[in-house]
Amino acid sequence: MALTLPKPALDKKQLPAIVGGVIVLAAAGWFGWQYFNEAPPPPAPISKPQPVTAAKPKVKVSAPSPADVEKAHARLIEDVLAASGLKQQLDQLPQTMAASVRPSGKPQKKAAPALNKAIEDALAEAFAAGEFHTKVSANLKKNYDQKRLQALLGDFSTPTAKRMIEMERASAAPEERARYARSAAATKPSPQRVELIKRIDAATRASDLAVEAASSSVNALASAMAGDDARRSAAIDRRIEKQRSATAQKIRNATLLNLAFGYKDASDADLEKFAGIYETQNSKWLYGLVYASLLEEVKVASAGAAKRIGELAIKPAATAQKLAGAMAGADARACLRLETNTAIIKCAEAYR
Repeated sequence: MALTLPKPALDKKQLPAIVGGVIVLAAAGWFGWQYFNEAPPPPAPISKPQPVTAAKPKVKVSAPSPADVEKAHARLIEDVLAASGLKQQLDQLPQTMAASVRPSGKPQKKAAPALNKAIEDALAEAFAAGEFHTKVSANLKKNYDQKRLQALLGDFSTPTAKRMIEMERASAAPEERARYARSAAATKPSPQRVELIKRIDAATRASDLAVEAASSSVNALASAMAGDDARRSAAIDRRIEKQRSATAQKIRNATLLNLAFGYKDASDADLEKFAGIYETQNSKWLYGLVYASLLEEVKVASAGAAKRIGELAIKPAATAQKLAGAMAGADARACLRLETNTAIIKCAEAYR
């Protein structure tokens, strides 16, 4: 649907957002009041001449220092991130992503425990060190837009938005999520509910980010594992491309299910209002910057993990030592004489 920016004229609905912004930026002096100074002051009424008195000296009002302005900018940005629920998500993202690379359930029989553990550790440590909150804040400072941020602060401070964001913040056990996935609400949702969830996903680009982050990670890791072997690299690329479409759809479906679970207790009316907030041009501006920041940080983390994994791939002896600890019996040590990691792993499987 087509969206347009709000008209410049102020109405009663817009005033709370602007007033809220004024309070946030009070430390910056004149900053928050500049929007009310657009129209010239009305002419002074004609009055009778008054006796001439000595003029009072004008009090010089100093402009806010660059440091004060920077603090005001940072404060407004952090207030918007907190009001929108993004602050909590960004703060938890490194741990969430690090935990996500740990496999759940029983390991696959064909997996090489030592090498898989090394890969998992490299990924987990790289994502745990990710500075997602810092990256988003820096990008918002670089593209600072006071009017948009003030408007967003007002939108996310409405009663409906507060209720929805509290739902997003609520934690849930994996068992609860699993039960929801099997429930009628998840397997047979109403068309209206599906449309509302898809609108929120499209506006926030949640599933787009999940797909691109996964793709970036896989490509970086595949490149590291292939090393300088052109044939192996081409084979990995073909396999990734073959699975790309199906994998992307699975990731999108999982993201939509996660959104539906987060808003499971919300009414359609509240979801409609909340989707409307996300679909404003101001929200699209915010989540566009968030998307770009997070994807950039994911690429940095993936490259760091790939470098570590690449070092394992080009050092057969080091990898062999890791595998040796997982092997039992003297006969298995014969595998260590093989030249490549692949050959070592395949040989070692016979002794598990």
